[in-house]
Amino acid sequence: MDHQEIRDGNELIKNFMGSTIKIEQDDVKDIPLAFLKAPDMKFHLSWKWLMPVVVKIEDEEGHTVRIEGNSCVILSGEGEEASAEADTKMTAVWRAVVSYLK
Repeated sequence: MDHQEIRDGNELIKNFMGSTIKIEQDDVKDIPLAFLKAPDMKFHLSWKWLMPVVVKIEDEEGHTVRIEGNSCVILSGEGEEASAEADTKMTAVWRAVVSYLK
C-alpha cells in the first residue's frame, strides 16, 4: 500500500466511524477521531482500530464480514459487497473495508 492509498482509506473509515471509536474493554481507552489527521490514524496497522469498524459493518449495516486466511469478503443479503486478498490478514480486511466504503 502506498501512502496516498492509506491516507484516503483511513479518511473514508474515519468518516464512517464518526468522532470516536468506542472500545468495549475496561482496560482500553476509546479512540477520539474528531481531531486526528490522516497520518495519525492506525486503521491499517492495528486490530484495536480496525475491528470496531468490522463490528459496525456487521451490527449497524447488517452485513457479514468473513475473514479467512489472508482474504476478506463483506456480504449483504444480496451477495458480495466487497472483497480483498493481500499478503497479510490485516491488509486484506482493511482493503475490503475501504472497498466497501467507496
